[in-house]
Amino acid sequence: MSEYFDYYHLKKGYMLSFNFNQKKEIGVHEITVGDKLLVEAVV
Repeated sequence: MSEYFDYYHLKKGYMLSFNFNQKKEIGVHEITVGDKLLVEAVV
């Protein structure tokens, strides 16, 4: 993930995840890795 952000000179990114498990945890989660922020939406 960090290499992708570095390549495109980004500090923040977004990811949409489709989860078909019955016991999924839906919602929006923020994941910080170093000085980078990934916002993941699970549906």
